[in-house]
Amino acid sequence: MGDRGVSAEPGGPRPVIGFPDDLVALQQRWTRILKRLAGDPPADGHELRVELLGLSFRLDAHPHWAATEAGWSRAARRALQKYASAAPGGEEELVTLCVDGRIIAVPPGEAASRR
Repeated sequence: MGDRGVSAEPGGPRPVIGFPDDLVALQQRWTRILKRLAGDPPADGHELRVELLGLSFRLDAHPHWAATEAGWSRAARRALQKYASAAPGGEEELVTLCVDGRIIAVPPGEAASRR
């Protein structure tokens, strides 16, 4: 299993946050399914929603979080999402918005026009 990481920023030492390849692949699959459901989902998207839920559990329960000093956190999940989006095979992330009482996901470029 490879270990992809985000290196320290110039201007100060920061610990390297590594993401195993399998965790990055899970996040990329999660993003692809969310985009499919947010775009033009199949008439019965039940199987995709079930898979998305299963991937969410696998992402949160991945052994990587227990092996890191900081552990799981919203900030760490966000760092994984950004990293997976920029990694080979990644896709542009979606932005979630509340519109008319419903949560919707849109590409970042559309988010400003929908607010």
